[in-house]
Amino acid sequence: MNNETFGITFQYAICIKYKLENSISLERIDQNLLNNFLKSKIINKIFRGKKPIKYLADTKEFTSPFIKRCPHNFLLKNNQTFSVRTFKGSGKMFAPKVVGQAGDEAFNHFFGHLSDEEISKKNFKQFCINNIDEMLPIIIDYALVSDYNCWIYPKEESFDYEMIKRGNLPELTFDYKKFSFTKPTAIEWVESNTIKYKGKTFLELQLQTFIAA
Repeated sequence: MNNETFGITFQYAICIKYKLENSISLERIDQNLLNNFLKSKIINKIFRGKKPIKYLADTKEFTSPFIKRCPHNFLLKNNQTFSVRTFKGSGKMFAPKVVGQAGDEAFNHFFGHLSDEEISKKNFKQFCINNIDEMLPIIIDYALVSDYNCWIYPKEESFDYEMIKRGNLPELTFDYKKFSFTKPTAIEWVESNTIKYKGKTFLELQLQTFIAA
């Protein structure tokens, strides 16, 4: 079972729990895991005081010409949005929604104001190296795009979670001098480049037919 199956099964469990209409294919669901989710108290804990009323992931709500897929998983009764991130393993690396796998047009829409020229596959690497301190607040903003952002992962024989409220997100600024790159030049950077801030791994950038993640 991969992380995608883990994630979509959890979303389906929420839909079952709250009787939400959805178009999730049963072929994508792990039945044993589904039963474990439904038997555990994790869903009740996560949604205590905030009832989901609509499954948004397969709708066109909250989309635009530059946001092709709905960035939220659920709509809550109070009209706030809720997203789930699942991590089957110990690592918590993920592609931020909206900007995490942007094509060239969308990438320029979200980051073009940081450049004097159009960002393309040719200058993408140098752009990221030069502007990572200004890119990162935008990336974090979309990583926590929903009003409630829930990270869930297995723990021992059950599950655990962390909840991050968008309203608690402070205004972030970063000191460029404190960044380091595993590939510090565009020539050395072939496909992926790991970025550290104050010595801690924070982000991985990839160029695959102009995809940033």
